[in-house]
Amino acid sequence: MRKALTLLSTLITGLGAVMWTGAGQTSDPSLSQRDLPADIASSCINAACQQTQFSRRWVSKTERGDLLVVTDERCVGNACRAWLVEKTANTDSVITLLTFEKNFRLHPGASSYPAIETYAELSTSQGAYSRFEWNGAGYIRTTNRMVYRVDGAECGTSDECHSAASDALKQEHVDRAVKIWENVHGVSWI
Repeated sequence: MRKALTLLSTLITGLGAVMWTGAGQTSDPSLSQRDLPADIASSCINAACQQTQFSRRWVSKTERGDLLVVTDERCVGNACRAWLVEKTANTDSVITLLTFEKNFRLHPGASSYPAIETYAELSTSQGAYSRFEWNGAGYIRTTNRMVYRVDGAECGTSDECHSAASDALKQEHVDRAVKIWENVHGVSWI
């Protein structure tokens, strides 16, 4: 009896997996090194990039195939990129939909194409957030927001930092207020 229940459980699990992924598909689509689009494979042009190690992470299933994020795990610093690619199911071709900064977050959207928020460090005191959204034909930048950091802590946009400095001054944290105004507005006195 126990053997029959184990066999029945295995058959149900197998049938569920086939129905979930569809006939002839895997639940974890793969993308080999040779399948990478030329713009990704040739992305590193200096000698240190000879040992690239691309990581591929499945994101979602689309009408045409599968979305994957590709990153070069050995790349460090501000010049590092990530790529959102779509591997089509019927032709097995891979196209790059978007190239963006390696520091990013995916946000589920109304469609199977997620919104992507990136962060790029512009200097020790400035950074930029960008948001890209799918418009039905491709990705477009929908927002771009400059932010400031003072003493390693982000205070936000210029207006948000001004408010933070005013609040610091009200709480009698004059040094903090002056640091914010110096770094964001170039004012070194109150």
